[in-house]
Amino acid sequence: MQNRRRNDNEKTILAKIREYGPMTKYDLAERMNVSIPTVTTNVNKLLNEKVLEEAGVAEVDYGRKPILIDINYNRYFSIGIDIQKKSVYYCLMNLKLEIVLEKIIMNAEQSIENCIRVIVADVLEEGKLKKENIIGIGISYPGLVEEEKLLLKKGPNISVSNLSLEALRDELEINFYVGNEARLAAFAENIIGVSKQYMNSLYISIKEGIGAGIIVDKRYYAGSSEAAGEIGHMVIQKDGKLCNCGNRGCVEPYLSTHTLIAAFSSIAGKTLNSLEEVFAIYDINIESHKQAMKEYVGYLVLLLNNGFLIFDPDCVIIGGKMSEYQVQIEPLMKETMADNPCSMLKANRKIEFSALGYKASKYGAALRAIEEITALV
Repeated sequence: MQNRRRNDNEKTILAKIREYGPMTKYDLAERMNVSIPTVTTNVNKLLNEKVLEEAGVAEVDYGRKPILIDINYNRYFSIGIDIQKKSVYYCLMNLKLEIVLEKIIMNAEQSIENCIRVIVADVLEEGKLKKENIIGIGISYPGLVEEEKLLLKKGPNISVSNLSLEALRDELEINFYVGNEARLAAFAENIIGVSKQYMNSLYISIKEGIGAGIIVDKRYYAGSSEAAGEIGHMVIQKDGKLCNCGNRGCVEPYLSTHTLIAAFSSIAGKTLNSLEEVFAIYDINIESHKQAMKEYVGYLVLLLNNGFLIFDPDCVIIGGKMSEYQVQIEPLMKETMADNPCSMLKANRKIEFSALGYKASKYGAALRAIEEITALV
């Protein structure tokens, strides 16, 4: 298995060219604040490995025209995989951080290992690629992980647990990276999404489960045991509703998408199966609808405010499936916040809705693999 990790200068060269476009070695030296020999050594190495390529010459007023250097965006790619309860989402990302392919395996009944084998084979065939073109595979998991051991430990809303991917990595001869879904989604939003301009942010994932990704100084924070961000299991109601984790009164049974679906199923007198169906019938002018939504949004605002008070981020991002319904829930959010003021909360707190939606976790997984070859921040 080839080690494609880059030194800091190589990563910075790739990042600068990605940001500013084709550049000469002199431009790179100036932007990086390093010597031309340092740039030349690293650029030549990347040219030899076909990570960089010559892209014509720069126009100058006099003298020899310097050669422009660009990234060979078709040299390396990463695969991002998002494992969910019933489906597996995946994408292929190039060095320009562009998505060149994305698909879904619905109602995945085969093992996760077999799903990954199928995904790799599909990506190589459809992209007309070889294994050597794949930098790595990033895998997003809705629960606790051990990144160094490539271990998917446990998640209360998924049956896959205590699964090590080390043997599969060795079998496929491709580097693997694993991460918590909310953490990787927060990472994606910070690199290519709604929080690019912020140094510190808190991403709240609202799906079947509730989780958070914490970004500090543009790096995601995992915690001492890689369990940071499990806010779905903070208790907000003593002796409250039973949670899948075994405790009572956690955030999750009050804020899960299942909770809102169940509430509107009861109102409608029929079984609803998705948020799409909920918001298809939702009418704020119907009192029962407004009250059910207001109760749900009340818990959301409680969580948002707690997030600001605990972490003091530049912004909090609402992610997961709920992020798709900003138009429907934002007015009630603002109304609830106005009705429940707190002098300790900053008045101008920023609340953003995810720009990447349900795709954020797989994009974050792909970015995690690409991070080994180029600086992202």
